[in-house]
Amino acid sequence: MTGAIRPIEEQIIHTTEMPAARILKEKQTDWKSMWICIFLQFIVGVQISVYYMSMWPYLSGLDKTADVDFLGWVVAACSIGCTISNPIYGYWNQKTMSVKWPVITGFLIAGVGQVWYGLLSVSSNVKWYMLVARLLTGLGVGNIAALRVYAATASTSKDRMRAISFGTGGFVLGISFGPVTSAVFTPLGDGFRIGFLVFNMYTVVAYLMALICLLVCAVIYFFFEESYVGIVTKEEKEQDELVVSKFDGPAAIICIYLFMIVNIIATNVEVMSTPLTTVLYEWKDSDSILYNGITLALSCVISVLLNVAQGTTRIGKIDKRNQMLIGIFVFLLYQLFMYPWAFYSGPLNFLPDGLDTTEAGGCYKEYLWCSETTRVPLSVYLFCFIVFFGVAFPFVETPSAALYSEVLGPRKQGTMQGFFSLGGSIAPVIAAISSTSMFKHTGYRYVILLQTVILLAGAAFILIFYKRLVPCKVVKKSGDAESRQN
Repeated sequence: MTGAIRPIEEQIIHTTEMPAARILKEKQTDWKSMWICIFLQFIVGVQISVYYMSMWPYLSGLDKTADVDFLGWVVAACSIGCTISNPIYGYWNQKTMSVKWPVITGFLIAGVGQVWYGLLSVSSNVKWYMLVARLLTGLGVGNIAALRVYAATASTSKDRMRAISFGTGGFVLGISFGPVTSAVFTPLGDGFRIGFLVFNMYTVVAYLMALICLLVCAVIYFFFEESYVGIVTKEEKEQDELVVSKFDGPAAIICIYLFMIVNIIATNVEVMSTPLTTVLYEWKDSDSILYNGITLALSCVISVLLNVAQGTTRIGKIDKRNQMLIGIFVFLLYQLFMYPWAFYSGPLNFLPDGLDTTEAGGCYKEYLWCSETTRVPLSVYLFCFIVFFGVAFPFVETPSAALYSEVLGPRKQGTMQGFFSLGGSIAPVIAAISSTSMFKHTGYRYVILLQTVILLAGAAFILIFYKRLVPCKVVKKSGDAESRQN
């Protein structure tokens, strides 16, 4: 009986695959709103990264009880906030189909966190208040989930790579611009005081970030218009008899994992660059902030240029799976050159007695591993940081985000994009806590080895599931099937 019925069932559910439905081809991306979305992703990047280079000097200068381990928790606090809020903003969008109000709410919360950060110099228990300030900022900038939803669902299939690559480029530019902004204010030094308010190289940046949050809220309210041309609506499905296939779960999870890799390495680089260069090249705090800020900016210039190229040239036409493999390979080159090989010079030097990192560079006395660790040549460090990272990030981050939206298909993506951003937020938490702890107790050797393992795992996932990492199909019921159903 089952054998007789099965062929009829197959005919009834038979569908004809369509690379893109006619209704989607006729739609156009609203680039005015999309450019605002790209700009907002830039602002989010700035809000997240602005203190990466200066956080440790600020914290250690105000609270002598804070150590590098606690710095890891402070860095992680922003990501923890994002981890909590990413799914909330995504679900908010899913239910209301609104990006405007989730994003405005997020920037207002982030603004409160930035003001709190600026007021640390007039408070006690600084390290705990700093942790709360960064947690609040993270709860706010978790609105990046809603912005990613908009980039994926407000662009047509032919514009999606361009929209996502430009959005990623904007975010990366913000990540680079943040530390540079902090470096610009280093001439203020200890600054001055007006009443109970302190205006110095750290606090002025915080107040500026809060002001920017208010300004972008005004931009969103008055100029941003929502248009979801990348979604097949219920009415369009009925009119054109379209069916959006179920998305491939394992393929989506792999995209999230690849995005997590990018965020783990980015966090390790940005958080560890200041203490790492302090011990390797004996740069004092102000020099580490300035030089690493410049280096990060140059690296991100390369990343932004490549992101633009992905959206405007044939580079973006390269199979996204192959792009990600290229990016992972370049990341692995960084691990290879940055490993403290025995043939590098060494060992590392310790801080002179009676001095701290505000006055000189070197290893703290408790960093016993320094006596057994070699020094990566400065030229190698700069080349790896600027070139390898500049090339690798856009070849993993952008295609993984674009492919993820394609795997999900032209449907509401709020909740799932929230999970995507959730993965990107959990990763820095893991990275910040683990890398700072490993650095304090064993040096940076095992940080390099850990990154190598997760990169190799990512490459293996791509190769094993290569044929499943493809866009979700829009299908149309055949006329024959329709007649049988009637």
